[in-house]
Formats: sequence, C-alpha cells, structure tokens
Amino acid sequence: MVKSKLRQSGWNYEETVDRIEAIVDRVESGELPLEEVFEQFAVAVECLQQCEGFLARGKEQMDLSIELLAGEPDF
Repeated sequence: MVKSKLRQSGWNYEETVDRIEAIVDRVESGELPLEEVFEQFAVAVECLQQCEGFLARGKEQMDLSIELLAGEPDF
C-alpha cells in the first residue's frame, strides 16, 4: 500500500486536529490582535483541508476494499 504524501512528510491527523483546536481556542480567547486572527484563520483552513483530504482518501480506500470483498466468491 502506498503512503500518502502527507504521511510521508510526517503529517498526523490527530496532531493537525489538535492544532486547529488550539487556534480556535486562541481566537476565541480574544488574546490575538486582529491581523494574527486572520493569519491563524488561514492556517486553520489549510489544516482543515488537509484533514478533509485525508478522510476522503481513507473513505475511498475503505469503499474499494468493501467492493473487492463483495466481489469475492463464497467458499
């Protein structure tokens, strides 16, 4: 099975979700100047896109596996 580019680069879904949550917490706390809020928002959006892509690829792999299993003859 081929690893995705994100996995090869050391990307981790759970760590990315934690990063998004930390950004949301900082933004909601009101501790950031407005310019930083916009910058952090852009980072969070990029992280969300990475997570969405990762989940979509995983779903595709699961769907393919299910199709392959459904197509196997019963013994």
